[in-house]
Amino acid sequence: MSIGSPPKSLNTVGVVTHPRRNCDELFTAIVGWVRARGARLIGLPEEAPAGVSHADQLPGEDFASTADLVIAAGGDGTILRALALAAPAGIPVLGVNLGRLGFLAEVDPPELGRALEAVGAGEYRVEERLALECTLHTDDGPTTVRAFNDLVAWRTPGFGQAALAVSVGGELFARYAADGIIVATPTESTAYTLSVGGPIVSPVVDAILVTPLAPHGLFNRTLTIAAAELLEIDVLGESAPVVVERDGARERELTPGTRIAVRRSDAPGLLVRLGWTSFYGRARRKLQLADPIELGNTREVKDNPRPRA
Repeated sequence: MSIGSPPKSLNTVGVVTHPRRNCDELFTAIVGWVRARGARLIGLPEEAPAGVSHADQLPGEDFASTADLVIAAGGDGTILRALALAAPAGIPVLGVNLGRLGFLAEVDPPELGRALEAVGAGEYRVEERLALECTLHTDDGPTTVRAFNDLVAWRTPGFGQAALAVSVGGELFARYAADGIIVATPTESTAYTLSVGGPIVSPVVDAILVTPLAPHGLFNRTLTIAAAELLEIDVLGESAPVVVERDGARERELTPGTRIAVRRSDAPGLLVRLGWTSFYGRARRKLQLADPIELGNTREVKDNPRPRA
């Protein structure tokens, strides 16, 4: 991960919204800010929210290439959708949390006004997040998709276990009889990977996480590889058909004999960061990491009395 500087100008602002969230107050703040700057507001035709009905509607292929900044209002799913649109054009995304956890979001709705003022003044940084280029090799030919959170290969219910072979750099690491496998970025480590016992990984770590789902065997640990390494997953002959999901959306079903190749994408996700909190503060708050009862009501960490080397 790397941190970059803000773009030189914000002449066009794009908005991506959750289809079922009430965004009226957010739209009022966004529209007022855009108008005050004399900037252009754009949206997607399939959304066309009433609050920004005067915004220019552009199809997805033109949306991000036109915008200087994208504001995504919703949960992590909405922000992932905005990243998928914005990353190929190298456009940063400001996430506003309207969901439950919202690890990718930078601000909650009450903070949006102050956040927009900071963005307008250039008081923010752009944080790069690893994306995965995932190629599905089938009899129909290769299909490539980009994932910012994860790619999950899991068994089709009713057909038995998935049989999957995991190789790194062309060398076999392990074969699994399991429900499936999660291939994740550090961004995703606080989501599905965490829920099955995987590690929390800082987004500054340049790595890919590979976690088996309910494997039939004693080894169920997450394998962490360098983002520069090539990961391959083969669907073995004994396997049930495998459904592939990318960032929560179903891609297709794979049959035995097919292969998934995963490598670092050359189009990382770009997130606006204001510096008001850190990854660790966000994780502590959103995961509700309470102190053990033995520590009483301690509110702060005291300095370690031992001398440092």
